[in-house]
Amino acid sequence: MLILLGAFLLIGVMSLSARSAVTSLINDMFNQISLKPQEPGGMGSFPIGSVSVDGRVNEDPADRFSWLTPEMSSKTATRNPTTPDTESLANGEMKFNTYCLVCHGDTAAVNPAGFAATKINDLGMIAPTVVTLTPQFTDGYIYHKVKYGGAVMPTLGYASTALERWDIINYIRTLEKDR
Repeated sequence: MLILLGAFLLIGVMSLSARSAVTSLINDMFNQISLKPQEPGGMGSFPIGSVSVDGRVNEDPADRFSWLTPEMSSKTATRNPTTPDTESLANGEMKFNTYCLVCHGDTAAVNPAGFAATKINDLGMIAPTVVTLTPQFTDGYIYHKVKYGGAVMPTLGYASTALERWDIINYIRTLEKDR
């Protein structure tokens, strides 16, 4: 009877604290530090030049704007390697409608403030119409603008692959022609 009572007492003491590896026979990592990206210190920075599982290279944040000057000139700008075939345009339209349409619209219509006539701009956003803005920029400039964002525009490099960004540019160029 004493042995049985001792076993129940030992089991009861071990189940009181799941945090202590000393009093727990099974350490299943139930109680551990939680690392969430939205919490300060939650995510460590990845080494510069490392490649993620989806093939994206981690770049130096201080080098974020080095692309700007070469992409402004048509002589030094990055050329679009993707041909605007039906698959590229369909994918570009889908991604444009997902990321760009809500702020920039797909027509040249403007609101009284002179920005794209979209619901979000009517609420105070300041996004220009894409079809009046992009003809003056090179494909490489638009590619990097989508990747790195701007003063108000969010960066979409984390949410899109390089091929998807080129497809968006191909679709934007068709919108410009339809204008």
